[in-house]
Amino acid sequence: MNVKYITNGFFLFFKMLLVVLLVFVGFADFALSEEKADTLRIRWAIDEALRTNPELQAAKLRWDASKEKVPQARSLDDPTLSFTYFGEPVQTRVGEKQAGFTASQKIPFYGKLRLKGEVAKNEAGIFEEKNRTLEREVIAKTKSSFYELYWVYKSIKIDEENKELLQRFAKIAEIKYATGKATQQDVLKAQVELSKIMNELITLEQLKETAIARVNILLNRHPEMPLGIPEEVNITELTVSLEELYQKAKEISPELGIFKYRIERDKAAYKLAKKQYFPDFTFGLNYTLINDLPSSVLSSPVGEGRDSYTGTLSINIPIFQKRKYDAGVREANARLKSSEKAYRNIENMTLFGVKDFHFKVQTAERLVKLYRNSIIPQAEQSLKAAEIGYQAGQVDFLNLIDSQRILLDFQLAYYRSVADFGINISELERVIGAELLRKP
Repeated sequence: MNVKYITNGFFLFFKMLLVVLLVFVGFADFALSEEKADTLRIRWAIDEALRTNPELQAAKLRWDASKEKVPQARSLDDPTLSFTYFGEPVQTRVGEKQAGFTASQKIPFYGKLRLKGEVAKNEAGIFEEKNRTLEREVIAKTKSSFYELYWVYKSIKIDEENKELLQRFAKIAEIKYATGKATQQDVLKAQVELSKIMNELITLEQLKETAIARVNILLNRHPEMPLGIPEEVNITELTVSLEELYQKAKEISPELGIFKYRIERDKAAYKLAKKQYFPDFTFGLNYTLINDLPSSVLSSPVGEGRDSYTGTLSINIPIFQKRKYDAGVREANARLKSSEKAYRNIENMTLFGVKDFHFKVQTAERLVKLYRNSIIPQAEQSLKAAEIGYQAGQVDFLNLIDSQRILLDFQLAYYRSVADFGINISELERVIGAELLRKP
């Protein structure tokens, strides 16, 4: 046997195998890309909302603007420079005053600028927490809209399956009616149930369009832009205890963070108001241009034409405005106490929200497990038994339709519980300020 011939054949076979593998990989990538394009993933929706939502972008810009106030508040006022020209010469022993320059700088009492900076810094912190609050709201709205869309798609799918099931029941009833084994009433009942399903499908299609528009608006897209079919939702058990959720909310809740910064801002403002009883200082420097003495004037032992300069120090006298500053201190103290009371109220509301949504999450979780593991399998068995019994003439058509309707209601209730679980988890995360069940 020719070794060269065998070698060439082997390489030809290897090349053909490589081409087949490349084609297969290409088709696989294409199929995966098509699947991704046709699937709406919740993580993508959240990331896109955080990136493009205009309301959130506006909040971030307000936060950026507030941070720029801090260096402004800590800075001194601009120095003052003035120029004086003597229209009528003023004679001095060393010459005539021709013109003068004055420069002055106001220096606030020790600690005032620092406290102004603290007020501005905590004000910027308030805008930061407001931005976090809005961020959590956008995430919660995106998740809720996704789960609503998920429920609509599942409801449409269930109704479509039940429509096919009823069509099969209607054919069975027509066959039995044609052979005299059933009445015309059975056929009419099947048609009535079909009409109900068709009406529900129309309503669900309208709800789907509304849900799609809601998601698109959150993503800063046109309401009519198409979205893929929502990905499957897997219910994950919430293992964090209620006490841990309480503690977590107290630590990182952005709504509580707003009032924490308000309290710190008002504390600094209160200290600043008390500083108003102390004077501010203004330092100045005067420089005067002197012309030479005319020849008719005796020479001065000091010297002719020598420019002069003086230094000045001035302060304001706050004792005459004591009532004004007393009112300012009382105002700042009232604002501080108001912020402390408001913080306590928001803390109570936050803890109530944690308790409320935690209960709703647990309820939805129990319902999901109950429907999935017990009720729906039993209802499916009941429907199968009713269909066999009807075909055998042992069960009337009304019992068959009742079994079908019960299964339909349980299936819809199951996916409603799945959606409610996701919605309540997103609301619980919004109240706490962090994601609890992050889906990659």
